[in-house]
Amino acid sequence: MKHFSYCIHNDLVRKKFCFVKIFLLLMIVFLGGCSANTYHAKITDFTVPKAPSKLETSIFVLREDNFYGSARKFAIICNDTVVGVLNSGTFCQFTVKSGENEIVAYMGGPLMHYRVQGSPGESVYLYCRMGLSTGIFMEQIDQGVADYLISKFKYMDIGLRGRKTDVNYKEYYDNLYK
Repeated sequence: MKHFSYCIHNDLVRKKFCFVKIFLLLMIVFLGGCSANTYHAKITDFTVPKAPSKLETSIFVLREDNFYGSARKFAIICNDTVVGVLNSGTFCQFTVKSGENEIVAYMGGPLMHYRVQGSPGESVYLYCRMGLSTGIFMEQIDQGVADYLISKFKYMDIGLRGRKTDVNYKEYYDNLYK
């Protein structure tokens, strides 16, 4: 009988220890985030940029503020260059040469995209929707809606600006839709 109670006690200790290990592992993942901060992304104060020249387009990308997918950041890529990183309820801004620019939200692969065409000397506002009821897509919104969202959202800046990707997404989508 003594041996039996000893086995039960050891089994309980083993289960508790296993539970503690799993709990600690999960806490490390949740507190550390599900992905590394590859581009040194951080929330900073937003300074309104100067108006784009006649040869440039200013692009704002905003990510819907919701819980679905909020544990993961996604990179914002313009053609073949990482220009921002977004969490839920954040936005980024960058200026590009006017013309066709493929804007891609990337999370382990291209998640959504939008082609900005023309718009010299203007600002374009893109809204990334990612939800169970809204779907997963990027759409252009008007300045009034964007200004309201920008006042509520946080600005996300990256320290490693200009990093090239392995794929030029403008060429990728050109070839895909031929």
